[in-house]
This record gives sequence, C-alpha cells and structure tokens, in this order.
Amino acid sequence: MAEKKVAGNVTVTYNANALTAYLNTASQNAVVNAITTTDFSDSAETNIAGLAAWSVNVGGHWDVTLDGYLGPDAVAPPATLRTLAVGIDSITYTWTTNAFISDYTIDASAPQESITWSGVLTASGAPSRA
Repeated sequence: MAEKKVAGNVTVTYNANALTAYLNTASQNAVVNAITTTDFSDSAETNIAGLAAWSVNVGGHWDVTLDGYLGPDAVAPPATLRTLAVGIDSITYTWTTNAFISDYTIDASAPQESITWSGVLTASGAPSRA
C-alpha cells in the first residue's frame, strides 16, 4: 500500500470557507457509543454498538480572515448549522447544514511565537461520503 502525505491531501471547508491554509493539524473522529446490555445472567459486561458522534479537531496559525470565518459562530452559534466538508485524499465527508464550531481558542501566550488557534468542528448526524 502506498503511503500518503498529508500536505495537499487534506482539505477542510466550513460554511463554504476554505480553512486548509490556516491548518497545521486536523483530526477527524468518529466515536461509536457502546450501549451496555448486561443482565444478571451474564458473567461479564456485554455491549452493542450505538450511534457515532463525529467531530474534527483543527488548529494552526491564526489570522484575522480565519477569525472572520469562525469568530462570529463561536460568539453567537448560528440557528441554522453550517456545512462542513473534510477531504482526505480522494474521499470527502460532508455534513450539510449540520456542523458548528466549539472550543474555539486563540493562543497568543508566547511573545516570540506566532498566534495560533484551535477548535472543534462538531457535526450532527452521519456524513455523506463521496
């Protein structure tokens, strides 16, 4: 199997705004909840798969343009959720009007370093996968 490099193979778009140029980290997560089905006759815990919870942890170098994309939604979450598209190599996961920004942090704590940011793009429901 050929190894893939991250540069040029990962894209993130939030509310039709390309975030890729502001990213140096992105991690897509699908956490499937475990539902306990243990009863008194079982000798150990038993589980079944529940629903997946999707999120994308992002971060990188902060810029005022980026803040224009994310800042307003962090201050006042939109009533209509945003569209999120995450492309990894040739696969794109898309949540149409089902995402929002949370945990938006601007870090300017190191005087000799650049200003950085991080956040979590939380998705509602399952993505379409193309």
